[in-house]
Amino acid sequence: MNFRSLILFTSLPAAALLAQDDAHFVQLERLDVTADRPLPLTVPSVEAAAEALKLTPGGIETIDASRWLRGRASTVDDTFALSPGVIALSRFGSDEARLSIRGSGLQRTFHGRGIRVSQDGVPINLADGGFDMQALEPLAADYINIWRGGNALASGASTLGGAIDYVSRTGRHASPFSARIEMGAWNYLRANLSGGGASGDFDAYASLTHQAQSGFRDHAKQSNLRLFANTGWRITKDWETRFYLTAVRTDSELPGNLTKAQLAADATQAAAGNLALNQKRDFDLLRLANKTTLSTGDTVWDFSAAWTYKDLDHPIFQVIDQLSNDLLLGVIATHSGEFAGRAHRLRAGLLHTRGVTQAANFANIGGRRGARLAASDQTAINTEGFVESQLDLGRGIALVLGASASDNRRKHDQTFGGNNDYALRYDRVMPKVGLRWNSDDMQVFANVSGSYEPPSFSETLTLNTARDAQTATSWEIGTRGFRGPVRWDVTAYHAALRHELLTLDHDNNPATAAATINADATSHAGVEAAFAVDLLGGSWGEDRNPSQRLVLRGAWTYGDFRFDDDPRYGDNTLAGLPPHLIRAELTWENRHGWYAGPTVQWAPRKTYIDFRNTYAADGYAIYGFRLGRQSAKGVSWFAEVRNLSDQTYVATTGVIENANGIDQAQFLPGDGRGFFAGISFAY
Repeated sequence: MNFRSLILFTSLPAAALLAQDDAHFVQLERLDVTADRPLPLTVPSVEAAAEALKLTPGGIETIDASRWLRGRASTVDDTFALSPGVIALSRFGSDEARLSIRGSGLQRTFHGRGIRVSQDGVPINLADGGFDMQALEPLAADYINIWRGGNALASGASTLGGAIDYVSRTGRHASPFSARIEMGAWNYLRANLSGGGASGDFDAYASLTHQAQSGFRDHAKQSNLRLFANTGWRITKDWETRFYLTAVRTDSELPGNLTKAQLAADATQAAAGNLALNQKRDFDLLRLANKTTLSTGDTVWDFSAAWTYKDLDHPIFQVIDQLSNDLLLGVIATHSGEFAGRAHRLRAGLLHTRGVTQAANFANIGGRRGARLAASDQTAINTEGFVESQLDLGRGIALVLGASASDNRRKHDQTFGGNNDYALRYDRVMPKVGLRWNSDDMQVFANVSGSYEPPSFSETLTLNTARDAQTATSWEIGTRGFRGPVRWDVTAYHAALRHELLTLDHDNNPATAAATINADATSHAGVEAAFAVDLLGGSWGEDRNPSQRLVLRGAWTYGDFRFDDDPRYGDNTLAGLPPHLIRAELTWENRHGWYAGPTVQWAPRKTYIDFRNTYAADGYAIYGFRLGRQSAKGVSWFAEVRNLSDQTYVATTGVIENANGIDQAQFLPGDGRGFFAGISFAY
């Protein structure tokens, strides 16, 4: 049985449990849940999740699926388009992207780092810290939680970027049957079948998605097949267990970077070296997970376990072949009670992960394996714990105290050629203190926190130079709330980093691996701002479902990332991320689900490609328009055009050490004008 057949076969048991009850959420209408339809313990409702996140004295967000379902729902660029602080820039209209929060992993345009990504609270990161954007499926998620920076402590994460949690639909939330198809430019096709239901104490949900496209550029074809399924058993009214199955097959051609001159001449071309080496990134992934929730009086226990199998075939400068197995065990306890007569919440958790990767490198002969060049066994082991206390001080003020601790081990055993063996161990304790003040319609908050990130194997293996863990101390202050027709969420932060993991390609040679080093001192500072204004004057608090609105929505992400008095680079800007990224839309919408309006994405300033700050991508602004209708039941549809003016622009860039002021092959062009449409049906 091949892997594609396995995906189809394993979807049958969950599909067989589908029943007829429906409580599916869409943007303008949510059906009430009746008493005989209890919500699952393991998966909170979107309303409950949003309220829980507001306890965090810092930058957070809950995104409902209805937001990204208004248009094409394919890449992380689509999903996080209006999320302040989240830089999601698609590499070439693909799943792979530069995904960064507060400058985390700021040079990565592939295989993310610096953010803990999870599904229903269970991390999908491999044990060495990396994660794959191809393993995410927005059409299977009910909502997404985001904790920016040190605010992810209560989810157990201690990385600079924080955490992102994709929360699944379940048989108690989802429609018994739904189908969605999206089509558009460059032979884009995305088809999804899903459904869920409940019978007594059991519920089940399954989502099967196929996505393919030829791509705006040459050598940019993609084909993905993803199955996400879960089944829950309500053992008692206070005890529930849920099993998850994820199966992914993804094949992606890599068109590579262009010079500015090449981009201006023909932005659709692929880099010659990528064509000659038939560069691709293909992998199969199978993940089995369990989450069990038990309520004992004032304490809720969440137990988690997961096993992930991944088989990577990655022809680039060499053919990289990796077979990995990762195991995870975790427990989180949340106690709500009183301390000294004040309301008090205590949350603590422990997570243990272990991953073993069998890695080999081969000569790349036109995308095929030539002679074996190196082989190794890589083992990553992590034990992480955290505790957070939230105490009500009265008058709407709460004090938050917490800390996390990590012990991380990295062992590399070279079995053939290549690098030397090594065994590294890291440990760190990171404190946090925060305050928040709540009124009826506003919150003000501030916090100081620490973050920590040991290098992944891809950093330690480049030239064996990045051997220190990256650490930071972050300060932030902000406010969120609503007043009449205005709703806002604004955070300002500053992080002082030591030993930041930075990729430096000294020889600018695409046929060799870049080196990752530890910088001495760097700083990350910025502003994350989101707003929504009803230009018709409707209140966000009094009338939550008016007959119509005309809403101006926007997200502004400003980042000032730079070296701090470095002997070589002084106070130069860290390359890779635009200093300003503004995304906005003006949307007319009514209570019957109709919507229409223009969209804009604007990067007003240049983005450096090198740490010497000698060459940069130009700023740009692109516009679009979309319209459609969303409905809880029956037919929903959308139509949209992107990059309406067909502008040639740089979506994101590679990063090198020194461009010497000369045009370099480090630019990834954004897609040209593209039309997309989709239709879905649910009952």
